[in-house]
Amino acid sequence: MQRLKIAQQIIIVLLFAVLIPFVTIGLIISNISQQSVRRELNYSALEMSRTIGENIQAYLAYSQNKLDEVSSAITFIPYASDRADYLTEVEQKDKSFKNFEIVELKDIPKDEYGFNKDNSSISLYSQINDEYALCANLDVVYMQKAVSERYKDEKRQIYILANGNNTLIATNAPDAPELARLVENLPSKKTLEKADLFNKYKNQPSAYYTLEKPDWTVIVNTTENITNATIDKARFRIILALTLAAFFIIAMVGFYTFYLYINIRQLFKGIIAISKGSYERKIHLLKSAFTPHEIVFLAKEFNYMAKKIHQSYRDLSEKNLELERLNDFRTNLVNAISHEFRTPLTSIVGYSSRLLRHDIKIDEETRVKSLKIIKQQAQRLSRMVEDLLVVPEIESFSIQLNKVEINLAEAIENSVLYANSNNSNFDIEISKDLKEIYADPDRLEQVLVNLCDNAVKYNQDAEPIKVIAKNIQGRPCVSIKNKSLPIPEDMKEKLFDKFIRMDSELTRTTRGTGLGLYIVKGLCAAMDIDLVLECESNYFNIILIFNDYVE
Repeated sequence: MQRLKIAQQIIIVLLFAVLIPFVTIGLIISNISQQSVRRELNYSALEMSRTIGENIQAYLAYSQNKLDEVSSAITFIPYASDRADYLTEVEQKDKSFKNFEIVELKDIPKDEYGFNKDNSSISLYSQINDEYALCANLDVVYMQKAVSERYKDEKRQIYILANGNNTLIATNAPDAPELARLVENLPSKKTLEKADLFNKYKNQPSAYYTLEKPDWTVIVNTTENITNATIDKARFRIILALTLAAFFIIAMVGFYTFYLYINIRQLFKGIIAISKGSYERKIHLLKSAFTPHEIVFLAKEFNYMAKKIHQSYRDLSEKNLELERLNDFRTNLVNAISHEFRTPLTSIVGYSSRLLRHDIKIDEETRVKSLKIIKQQAQRLSRMVEDLLVVPEIESFSIQLNKVEINLAEAIENSVLYANSNNSNFDIEISKDLKEIYADPDRLEQVLVNLCDNAVKYNQDAEPIKVIAKNIQGRPCVSIKNKSLPIPEDMKEKLFDKFIRMDSELTRTTRGTGLGLYIVKGLCAAMDIDLVLECESNYFNIILIFNDYVE
């Protein structure tokens, strides 16, 4: 089964733990808000229609009382001309009434408040006596003006209709765009003096209030703009708030996931690097307030573990290299002993056996020559043994020195004489003012003999080996120079290493263990002697500069 990555798992968790609950909560809150606002719209429409209906009744009752006062006053005026003057004066003072007229009771219509569409007025009647009544027209303009001014800022549409012919009496929406639809949707049987709802449109409640006297109906219509400004706007705000909250949560979780994912990938890379042998690899975290403490602690411990592993690996590698060097040393030592010791030992055994023979007569010259060869080969073996014994001391930095004042000129002559066993051609130049030095005489002799022996072995064309000793810048110096084959650049840096020879195993023509220059370098370092190598124009020149000398 394929495992999901951390980022994929977090996305799934966000989907089920955040997005789905947020959507569900958003729908629930939106539905509750919609129902609450819808109830509020229903209630306000009912209250508005009832209030307007009651206000109409109160206004008509007030106008009727005023008309009753006028009709009562007429009873006290005996003459018809005076009555006419009084009614004209009342009409001029109270602009709401016009067309006062005294009519017989029998001519009064059943509708107490008759609406006259032609002159936009309401007919009111007030009984004067048993035979006559006072009739006046109440101008609807005042009612229209009152509705317009009182509800001019109201977004709902208000209509006042006469039920008989559905004539519009007053409205705050002069164009009456919804009137026809509303009239069509009115119930055929209306409840009197009680506000009720009607409409087929959701979230747009319309209420009506039917008056008994006069036979009018007040309609309050909730428009689509009100729905948009209340229900839809509230729904939008809820969805926007939830969306912003969800976005903030997702952003925070995404930011946290980014840091977590980056840092965990760093851990993975570190583990993979360790598994592939890259022990020096360290984990570099992207640290911030979002980086968990556990990840930081794990990275710290991992880097410490990697450091320890790398250190152990490095120590192990060094031990392996040391073992390889020791193995090479052992192999080279065995090869050196087997090759280099065999020749002098063969010479010693051969000439000794010759001298011990009794079946032949050996003259004095031959005997002396044989003894010289035996001595030379024994001295050669002694030098090789000394070289082999001093190597461990050099490697362990435990060379024991007995530094005394030495005549450098005598030491050079003795070393050249000791190395010149084959009558090689040495050209020696020693300055008369050559300073004496402080050194171990045995170790110094070993250095000079090895250098002279090395010059003899690799000298070309039988040219003289130049040994020059003089003071340079106040310090005694010794130069041993011989002609040699060209030395490769990469070989110059290895000449003073152990078992390094100029000739290979296949082309070897010189004797020796390959330890001479290595021993020279080690002993010079122990006696504070600077060692300088010059290789130019097919000449090999080694210069010894003595730092410890007699002033």
